[in-house]
Amino acid sequence: MRTLIIQTFLVIAFILSACSDKAKITAIVGCNIPVTATKISERTNHIKALIEFASKSVDSIKAPIIGHAAKTLIVDSPESTLMNFAADALLTMAEKKCDEKIDIAITNKGGLRSEINKGTITFGDIYNVFPFDNTLALLTLNGEQLMQLFSEIAIRKGEAISGARLTITPDGKLIEAKVNGKNVEPKKRYRIATSDYLSQGNDGLTTLAKGYERKIYSHTIRELMIDYISTLQKDGKPVDSETDGRITIIK
Repeated sequence: MRTLIIQTFLVIAFILSACSDKAKITAIVGCNIPVTATKISERTNHIKALIEFASKSVDSIKAPIIGHAAKTLIVDSPESTLMNFAADALLTMAEKKCDEKIDIAITNKGGLRSEINKGTITFGDIYNVFPFDNTLALLTLNGEQLMQLFSEIAIRKGEAISGARLTITPDGKLIEAKVNGKNVEPKKRYRIATSDYLSQGNDGLTTLAKGYERKIYSHTIRELMIDYISTLQKDGKPVDSETDGRITIIK
């Protein structure tokens, strides 16, 4: 049986003077400690047991069913069923949790890391879609700033939005924008729900960092989605969404 040798060093430090507050190394003594294949195997089995125990604990948390999807919801550009669902749910839950009228909800398609498959939806499914601990953020932009934000969304060929409809060109230019069916007024204040991550101007949506009347909440976006889906389940409604032209690319 081949034996591995791990060399260890013992460092012996002595204080040379009672008046000194620093220790000085005066000697280094080394020795060889043999590690056999048997000991490695024992440690490997111990680690495997720990991993299996942790996996079972995680699986028990992820397994409970919280809702049902009428069809598979996907991520695509410029809009998609999952993007529309996430933005609509965010707007609804932001109004509910914060007791405010929200004009627009925005989340990033890059933060949606999986699809929601048709059929049962578990906690684990939502963790797969929303793996990050981003929290709810509210902020205000005036109409001019909002149009800048919409231009940034156009450059990115769409993001998950609710409450607004955009028309953009194939090369990412904003042609038209409406909020709740009305043209954007330059001086009007618009209340926006998003994530704390995007509120800092990340993912190319730099105008969000200019927002004022800012509020950051402890509710994670994932928790809001779970609450929303659970409410639908209690009401006997499935998770469902359609593409409705809220972001249109003109040909």
